Amino acid sequence: MTKTPELIRITPSTAGATRLTLARVPRRNAVNKQLADEVSAAVAMLGEEGVRVAILDAEGPAFCAGADLDDLVAGGAAVEQIVETLSGTPIHWTAVVNGAVRGAGLSILAACSRVIVTPDSTFGLPEISRGFFPADLIGELASIVGARRAFNLAFRGAPISAETALSMGLVSDVVGVDELESFVESSSADLLAVEPSALRHGVELWQSHARSAATL
Repeated sequence: MTKTPELIRITPSTAGATRLTLARVPRRNAVNKQLADEVSAAVAMLGEEGVRVAILDAEGPAFCAGADLDDLVAGGAAVEQIVETLSGTPIHWTAVVNGAVRGAGLSILAACSRVIVTPDSTFGLPEISRGFFPADLIGELASIVGARRAFNLAFRGAPISAETALSMGLVSDVVGVDELESFVESSSADLLAVEPSALRHGVELWQSHARSAATL
């Protein structure tokens, strides 16, 4: 990375995995071009360093509010940039959510092999209540939860709970706040103990599935 990032942080976890934290807290981690560029540069650096397992989390009360509404077109392109970056580097990403995920933030979760969330986390596509349908997000969500569930989430507008997200396959695990860090660290340690070639093969299969199923 050519300069110190302003909207993300990169830190090692105790298990040896790398942690990439979204830190645009005043905007609830809404994605703009700068955030996307910083994430892309960080992921490229991790790939060059041979990182196999990484954690994606966020500061503040929201994991991600979606695309930055101040410039929706640029924000949408920035989200696509992050998704393509996460899906284009053979790293196992675990998203860790302790808060709200809205709109295109769900696309970022869909790019991660595992999603661990706290019980109070919520997930939603509020676009229809703002006068437009989130057509660009449906394919990525459908690749994870199926077309009917993805469309139902878009039509309802209102957010769903962590348990509902678990039942529909949007998230992998629901873990209490007090146990969250130890659970994430333990999960990362287990992944790092896997034969590297087997892990890489699995990650590449996941990414291939996500890319092929993303367009309806």
